[in-house]
Amino acid sequence: MIKIEYNEENASHRILLRPNQSVSWRTSMMFVGVIAFTCLTIGVAFAFIGATLILPFAGLEVIFVGVCVYLVFKKGHKQEVITMTSEKLRIEKGSGNPDQVWDYFRMWSYVSVERPEHPWYPAHIVVTSKGERVPIGDFLTEEEKEELVDSLESIIQSLQDTQINVD
Repeated sequence: MIKIEYNEENASHRILLRPNQSVSWRTSMMFVGVIAFTCLTIGVAFAFIGATLILPFAGLEVIFVGVCVYLVFKKGHKQEVITMTSEKLRIEKGSGNPDQVWDYFRMWSYVSVERPEHPWYPAHIVVTSKGERVPIGDFLTEEEKEELVDSLESIIQSLQDTQINVD
């Protein structure tokens, strides 16, 4: 998902990148609840028959499914925020709060698209400055990556036009 905002007060563009999420947290918890109810019902039924050893494994299965759903949901909540002004470029990556932050001079930074040799592999969008390469939007689909590249080109062009008009 790509969300672009423009702040007129400080003439900055903000691009928010997030992976697509197929289900909400509530739906995920309902899924874990259905799995837990099914497994524990079967485990309790076998325990009444006398096969009590099944009950701990049913509990472990429920815990395992819950942990896996949590990890998938946590990975789907990461985001990248790209903020550009006429002077600065800031890239923030993380879940909720930024875990990593890169600050560059916009004039010394450039965006490149690394196309794969084979169409099976995804393209990579990389911001380069001061010899440092920061990949952005690796979790986006190919169509979203094309949209991001087009948006970045138009934002950079508008910032350059604004800077020329100011000078």
